[in-house]
Amino acid sequence: MAAAAGPNLSYVVNAVDKGHTAGAAAAVTEAGGEVMISYAQIGVVIARSTDPTFAQKVKTVAHGDAVSSAGATRTAALPAMTEELDAYTPDAMENATRQSDMILIGARAAHEVNLGSATVTVGVLDDGIDANHQDLAPVVDQSKSVNCVGTGAPDTTPGAWRPTSITADYHGTHVAGTISAAKNNVGIVGVAPGVKLASIKVVNPDGYIFPEYAICGFIWAAEHDIQVTNNSYYVDPWLYWCESQPDQAPVVEAVRRAVAYTTEHGILNVAAAGNENHDLANKTVDTTSPDDTTPVRRDLDPSCLNLPTEMPGVVTVSSTTQPTAPATAIGPWSPGLTTQPARSSFSSFGLGVVDVAAPGSSIYSTSPSTGVSSYRTLSGTSMASPHVAGVAALLVSKHPGATPDYIAELLRKQAIPLACPTSGTDYTQGRCKLDPANPAVNGFFGYGLVNAYKAVTEAEDVTPPTVKVTGVSQGEQITLGKPVTPACSTTDADSGVAQSATLSVTGGPKVGHFTATCSGARDRAGNQTAPVSVTYQVVFDWQDFTAPVNVDKVNVVKAGSAVPLKFGLGGDQGLSILAAGSPALRATSCDTSAPREVTEQTVTAGSSSLTYDPSAMQYQYVWKTEKSLAKTCGRLEVTLIDGTTHTANFMFN
Repeated sequence: MAAAAGPNLSYVVNAVDKGHTAGAAAAVTEAGGEVMISYAQIGVVIARSTDPTFAQKVKTVAHGDAVSSAGATRTAALPAMTEELDAYTPDAMENATRQSDMILIGARAAHEVNLGSATVTVGVLDDGIDANHQDLAPVVDQSKSVNCVGTGAPDTTPGAWRPTSITADYHGTHVAGTISAAKNNVGIVGVAPGVKLASIKVVNPDGYIFPEYAICGFIWAAEHDIQVTNNSYYVDPWLYWCESQPDQAPVVEAVRRAVAYTTEHGILNVAAAGNENHDLANKTVDTTSPDDTTPVRRDLDPSCLNLPTEMPGVVTVSSTTQPTAPATAIGPWSPGLTTQPARSSFSSFGLGVVDVAAPGSSIYSTSPSTGVSSYRTLSGTSMASPHVAGVAALLVSKHPGATPDYIAELLRKQAIPLACPTSGTDYTQGRCKLDPANPAVNGFFGYGLVNAYKAVTEAEDVTPPTVKVTGVSQGEQITLGKPVTPACSTTDADSGVAQSATLSVTGGPKVGHFTATCSGARDRAGNQTAPVSVTYQVVFDWQDFTAPVNVDKVNVVKAGSAVPLKFGLGGDQGLSILAAGSPALRATSCDTSAPREVTEQTVTAGSSSLTYDPSAMQYQYVWKTEKSLAKTCGRLEVTLIDGTTHTANFMFN
């Protein structure tokens, strides 16, 4: 039975740490509360609820493990809320007429939740960005921008990354506006207006993107703290580079290595599918390249690839039309919003090649200019790809530290499925192939229309991997010589393990206390596990005192005599076996009822000494007692460097 409604109270909900703030906010919603504001910088969520059990319930829901504590901030009820705290105010041209594309993918709705993080940078590999534009000046990070054309080596000359020609080189500026045009009360708003952009110029003044330019761009991005790249181009001069051709295979391998390098450095690469209306999964003929000399007709084989679009790990984007959304809509697209977007007539496609789709027809965005900032409308998969790059940036903002493959997985999982056409030439020719394992996936749209709203609102994985030290247990004592095999176990049931914990062991070197620590575990969502440690002890193979000392009785000796203590350690362990200050005599009261044994054997010794008898495999410590001990009792404690202590009781006469 649901709890009776109580007063509408305000609560502080403390996350386990700053990284779990979003999870704590999700827990608030799951517990039936309402999030007022989240302070990710300190891991605190302000919430309200009328459920008197809210503070307890918020720790028991699905994301409750992200919450460390919750409590009401007052006892009196809050006044009723009559309006939203922060009403969203669109920029001048952010409306259904100019930016239906943003409504269709849910970016307009996403902006009411999250604009993206300024710690995330998208590298725009293109012909430069006009950073003087009113919508781009606030978001372009000039320190991470570079010019890669010419020799293919990075040119960091100030401004070299800008468009060479304001009138001819407008492509990169248009792409940049779609990704991250600032929300600054003028012009348009990009998909992720809170993130930063880096201009990585890879297009020369003649419009070519030769392999060395693209390779330079990828390496630069990997080494300059960039999390996403947009690639609205194909590498010239070949539309498709064939690994079966000896002169082209090396370029494929070089680009593959460059792309892999970015992935290793945590970058997700997004690329346009191309404007050739080709089925990339079934290429047959190319008549358009090489485009730097005279094109030739050539038959294509399965080794022929569009670069970088068809490189492993690259998210490939096809283009859709953008039906005009109702003036009041904020998106994302649903069957009741408008008619379904169609594949743009120019867009290439291909089952198993295209990952997701985005609007690319008639996209309104920023354009270079002198003086007053301008805007223009362009079409192409070049315009679709930056929508996906922007959504990827929102996902990285929400999942800092997530692996590129996890961000790509979320893009596909969160996409809105779009069906193959049921009429027209594409239908009659059967060009839109369905995935037999998943009919919601097809060759025209992949997993569907990219969804910015889900990127910022869908419940996330906030649970770090489970890490255990295996092979040893806490406090375990292991005899020297027996196998000791500490190891690390890393599991994650949610997003999966990205990096397993690594083992480090301190202590020793041979015996004593050791600490095995497993650290560095991270899941694909970016959650990290704190180091986990187990302390264990490796000890000598102690073989107790033998005659003349009896460990079961009080040994009666003459004060001032020398007593031989004989014991074994499982072989010769060297003479540095005694801990500092050992042996030590601890005074005890004499127990007259305790069993006694007169230790008659004494030896002459000028001082105490330690030796090893290999024939008997025994140590002998000659303990030179003091005459002043007469008529006293004590416990002799022999402490070894393994941390163990062994005792015998004595009475002196």
